Amino acid sequence: MNDIWLREQERRKALRQLADLMPGDRGAQAVLKRLEELERLDHDAPLSECHLDPDQLVELPREAHPVGCWIVRERDIPEPWKSRFVIALGLAGRVEEGYYLQDWIDFLDAWQRDLAHVAQHRAAFDDE
Repeated sequence: MNDIWLREQERRKALRQLADLMPGDRGAQAVLKRLEELERLDHDAPLSECHLDPDQLVELPREAHPVGCWIVRERDIPEPWKSRFVIALGLAGRVEEGYYLQDWIDFLDAWQRDLAHVAQHRAAFDDE
């Protein structure tokens, strides 16, 4: 596994742990600290140079596939987004050429919800 994959696995693990906690739950403090460490690493030791946000990423090239759906080619998804997506997607289906467009869009929506949830947790502790 490469460094991007390992960092994004750690981030996904933290996001999953946080998802089960309500903002203000003391159990979230260690998870938030780990997410802050990962964000600091992203800033101080970036592993890729993609500066696209989810609103831009949803516009990646797409194409019709013979199976009757739209896909996003694997090669068109920049890092670290590709690793984030694959880790979050798990063992879901795909075609050889790439990923189902709807899975990609769903992931980007979920990513924004995850970040909003992190912000709610941080705000709950900032208010104390």
